[in-house]
Amino acid sequence: MDKYYEYIFKINSRDEEKIIDDFINFGFNTFYIEYDVNTSEIFLRVYFKTEEQMKYITDLLSKYDLQLVSNSITEEKKWLEEWVKSLDVFEFVDGVWVNPFSNKKIKKPGLVLNIIPGSAFGTGLHPTTKLPAKLLIKIGCEGKDVLDVGTGSGILSVLAKKMWAKKVVALDNDILAIEKAKETANLNKANIDIRKSDFLQAIKENERFDILISNIVAEVLIDLMNDLKFKSVLKENAFVIFSGIIQSKEELVIKHAEKIGLSLKERMEDVSWIALLFQKKN
Repeated sequence: MDKYYEYIFKINSRDEEKIIDDFINFGFNTFYIEYDVNTSEIFLRVYFKTEEQMKYITDLLSKYDLQLVSNSITEEKKWLEEWVKSLDVFEFVDGVWVNPFSNKKIKKPGLVLNIIPGSAFGTGLHPTTKLPAKLLIKIGCEGKDVLDVGTGSGILSVLAKKMWAKKVVALDNDILAIEKAKETANLNKANIDIRKSDFLQAIKENERFDILISNIVAEVLIDLMNDLKFKSVLKENAFVIFSGIIQSKEELVIKHAEKIGLSLKERMEDVSWIALLFQKKN
């Protein structure tokens, strides 16, 4: 059984995106973030396989205002089990429930999204996932072709399919994310075309979409908009939903979107995270 060094930190919301960005750039994914709904405190749980990795990541985190809550040695199975114990069925957004238990069937009014939790990808608790889900529900998916760029756990793709999207294509450049998204799709019996892709590389020449959704970080969203295929994959009047944006980067994303022919239609904010709804101009 693999041993892990477990570190738990209390973090500030203003540092959250920067920390995740640092981890992504380093290729580090054995971590997850917890929100205490009672106190509004945010906790970062980090798991290291080696002392060398532990030293590098703790040095990386030293620039942030973190409070170390605990550190110990544990096993992968044990910390995943403990995490699952901390979860419960919850209302993702109005009328949509997330069930994190693979062995339980949940009857709730509305849609139920089934997931199997994993360390690297979200369960839907994070504002950057909830906000685009709200926008997706607002514009509707029935009969539409939807593209999810940077799908992660696949939860937004599954939501689109359960909202009667005609076709859903989910892209990610991380093979672990691809596996996780396939797992989520299979669990929900959702027919989703999941592809490994750097940005829009795996999109075919004749493919066009009514909705493009991407929950990443601002700098990567701008890189996505710079992809040579970006404009061509959008149908006339297509909607674009961007999430994972902090306040200081919001104007940067809006200006770039408007420069390439997208019109801002709506803005949503939760715990300093922002999601933006654009529409392709005629």
